[in-house]
Amino acid sequence: MIWLPGREVSKLNLLIVEDEKEILNGIMAGVRWEEIGIDMVCEATSMETAVRQFDLNRIDMVLCDIELPDGSGLDFLEWVKERQPAAVSMIMTCHEEFDYAKRAVSLGCRDFIVKPIIYDQLEEKLLSVRQEIMESQENHRYQAYGREWMKQMSGEQEGSLSTANKKELIGQVKSYITAHLKEDLRMEQMARQFCISADYLSKLFKREEGIGIGDYIVDERMFLAAQLLKAGRANVSRIAYECGYDNYSYFTKVFKKKYGMTPREYMQKAGDMKDGSRD
Repeated sequence: MIWLPGREVSKLNLLIVEDEKEILNGIMAGVRWEEIGIDMVCEATSMETAVRQFDLNRIDMVLCDIELPDGSGLDFLEWVKERQPAAVSMIMTCHEEFDYAKRAVSLGCRDFIVKPIIYDQLEEKLLSVRQEIMESQENHRYQAYGREWMKQMSGEQEGSLSTANKKELIGQVKSYITAHLKEDLRMEQMARQFCISADYLSKLFKREEGIGIGDYIVDERMFLAAQLLKAGRANVSRIAYECGYDNYSYFTKVFKKKYGMTPREYMQKAGDMKDGSRD
């Protein structure tokens, strides 16, 4: 996992439902919970206990065995779907039959973990689910901000907003851009996030920041690329991807235009400076 400067890793809560204590203890000991951003892991050995844990705690993710002493894990996931639709579920099973898979998919099950469990693979799946949840929560926050902002601005025309309101809006747009640099950032999509027109957003951003929103996005991507290249924790292709560029050649062209050298040259120069500082 690549470290991104200035991005705070949020924590999530997981509920594991497994009636075999040996398997449950193995998962608890074998997974590096802190590294994958799981704040709290709740345990349950039956459906009854799982329901109680769900009522007592805010659960974001569920890892559930398919066979429980007092019911089916699929029945529990059906209960979860009705109670907390936003919770993401995964099934642990020794079965790979179609009927199990079909019902699990209908219940919104995100993935299968086939026993015996390989902890590295489980960590990868949990990381993927965590990223999915965080992106969904973040989008909901921006959308909620947009709705609240429009509610506060009701009765006012876009062009007559106060200076404070304009600055607040642009600040939120910049935060959104920073959090989504690796995505395909389009004006229309960003404008929808904040419940305003793309044309107004474009004009307001340039007026407030003195730079077009497209140029601002490029500058932010190039700044992030430079920081990752200095850190030297990933190869150039991965860094290009993390900065929103699928085309390596185009990324190199844009970076060279900004910094006067290719990404590889920049990384080499940063590495030489580090080595020199140790002498």
